[in-house]
Amino acid sequence: MSDPAESWELPWSESEDGSYFRGVCDVFPYVPRRAEDLPSGALDALIECCSLEGLRQVFMIPRAARLAGCGDQKVICPRSVLGIGTRAVGLWTEEPEPGVKVVISLERLSAIEDVTILLYGRLSFISPSERLTIRYNTLARSGLGPALLELRQRLAGPPEVLPREDPGVRELPVKWKRLLRSPLLGFHEDAPVTFRFAHAPRASRQDVDRGQILVVNPHELVYMCDPPEASHTYGADSYIVPRPRITRVRDREKCLEVASNGARLSLAMVSELRKAGARWFA
Repeated sequence: MSDPAESWELPWSESEDGSYFRGVCDVFPYVPRRAEDLPSGALDALIECCSLEGLRQVFMIPRAARLAGCGDQKVICPRSVLGIGTRAVGLWTEEPEPGVKVVISLERLSAIEDVTILLYGRLSFISPSERLTIRYNTLARSGLGPALLELRQRLAGPPEVLPREDPGVRELPVKWKRLLRSPLLGFHEDAPVTFRFAHAPRASRQDVDRGQILVVNPHELVYMCDPPEASHTYGADSYIVPRPRITRVRDREKCLEVASNGARLSLAMVSELRKAGARWFA
């Protein structure tokens, strides 16, 4: 899976291996309980640029090595702090120089990309000119979830009318039935939604069935699919786009093109879903 290095990440060397594993808080990301748990200067910097209301909006990511690019290439992700505030999202890193590396105001935010594959998590905040991305161990997902949902609520705007359409499927697989009832797809539990579900064509006889679902809830357009680059279906790739920011949706070859707040997203999906999405936002 290609996951290119960020400009603030550091070159990896063999001496780095084994230097992080000192305790639970040194391995797994977490929401700090006290300001003293954060690196010096990080909280003040993020309060200033993001307008944080409390530590619940802060996510601490320990220093770690990760694969980047193709093959066995590795980089070091320095100790980082994500702030999800009332004015902006921002990322502070301890190296190569302590400071905030990326800030995206909520006014410029276009979409959220949320990827989970087993223990690998990647969360991206997308704007027309910048992308803020963190990688984390998904065992810590429960700490990140509340601040992320709070951000989605800030971006949502008033509820909008749902497009009326038969979903075209009588019974969803158990995984997708559960997800459809969750806030991840419905914005809040058991929210009304319009959706279209399909399986992607198998790449080979040995391949597994990979689901794809396109959902419109009263506040968002959400696309989710089984991980296309993995040999299994343990996880999901998803895009969350606030409906008030969508300016155009088009069915392009192999992709649904979504223009949102100045950014253009190309979401690969089967024809049935692309046609439904273009019809809903015509």
